[in-house]
Amino acid sequence: MIKVAIVEDDLKDQEKARQFFEQLSQEINEKFVLSFFDNGDKFFFDFHYGLYNIILMDIELSSDQNGMEVSKKLREIDKDVILVFTTNLVQYAIEGYKVNAFNYIVKPYSYYDFCNQMKAIVDYIKSKESQKILIQTDGVKIVVQIKDIYYVEINSHQMIYHTAKGDFQTYGSLKTTEKELKDYNFVLCNSCFLVNLDYVECINGYNVIVHGHELLISHPKKKEFLKALNEFLGKC
Repeated sequence: MIKVAIVEDDLKDQEKARQFFEQLSQEINEKFVLSFFDNGDKFFFDFHYGLYNIILMDIELSSDQNGMEVSKKLREIDKDVILVFTTNLVQYAIEGYKVNAFNYIVKPYSYYDFCNQMKAIVDYIKSKESQKILIQTDGVKIVVQIKDIYYVEINSHQMIYHTAKGDFQTYGSLKTTEKELKDYNFVLCNSCFLVNLDYVECINGYNVIVHGHELLISHPKKKEFLKALNEFLGKC
């Protein structure tokens, strides 16, 4: 199930999007749950991180906030959701890269244009969902999505995975785990903690807050850690 927000003030374009998603759903056997909004205020009423997988945003909203202004605000809340602009003018769409838009569709768009874009996005979402790790703890093998790991800790020869599903203890090497997760924005802040940069909330001196947990940044690791964090944030 893929949750989609469609921020569009033209009722005809809303209906076109509904019909196109219904047709695509039948073709690729994927369920889409659609939510429609005709202005930014309605969209932000209950918006929060992770609420949607895809946001289809009309740049030329006729309300007080245009689509670009709405997108800048939503990126303050959710920098990961896939954002696709719809617009009559290509030069407006190019502005979308300032808010990390996945792509844009120029109006009036055909089903062919829509289908090509959405199939690529669905494939991308599925590939992200497939990135998982197997953790063996107490004789039980737990499957955890890599994106749900906050940080990994080594403590008295035991590794602890702190995740959205809870904490899991296992045996292993933090060095081995670092190599396994190196392509997923995990960086050592000291010899005991491997941090998912996606969950870094604050840095204060030699302390970093990771999903509400305060961890120590060692002096030898600080420069490397800050460099990795800055590079990561620059991609967001």
